[in-house]
Amino acid sequence: MGFNESFLLTLIDKLLIGAILLIAGFWLNGRLEKLKGQLALQNALAPARALAFGALWKLTQPLTPRDGQLPTIQECADAFLELRKWYYAENGAMHLSLDAADLCLKLLDSLENRDVKGAKRLATALRTQLKVDLGVYTRAQAGIRLPRGN
Repeated sequence: MGFNESFLLTLIDKLLIGAILLIAGFWLNGRLEKLKGQLALQNALAPARALAFGALWKLTQPLTPRDGQLPTIQECADAFLELRKWYYAENGAMHLSLDAADLCLKLLDSLENRDVKGAKRLATALRTQLKVDLGVYTRAQAGIRLPRGN
């Protein structure tokens, strides 16, 4: 192979590498811009999401009594109406992750069927999921049971 052929192969090699790097650069830039947009949207929605989660936290409180007690049938009936209103009429569902929305809908079903044991279990799971979604703690930390004081 002569100098001209070697030079031509080197030139083609460098052009090919340059084209690949150019394409990768455009792709990475597009991904970066998309990520920036998602972060900006999350930051813009964060205050409204925190308010919605706070309202949901308050609505689920009567469903999670301490000391092994269960919510009453009346508490379940009241919670069903308020939770359904929060989810649909007050647009609370728009702020929920898929996992939290799933738990919320299951909780609504449980409340509608007057399943007090299920309602307590699901309300507790939903409250835990809200903390995970807000970044209060990780999913692994969510499984740790805290000691209860007297």
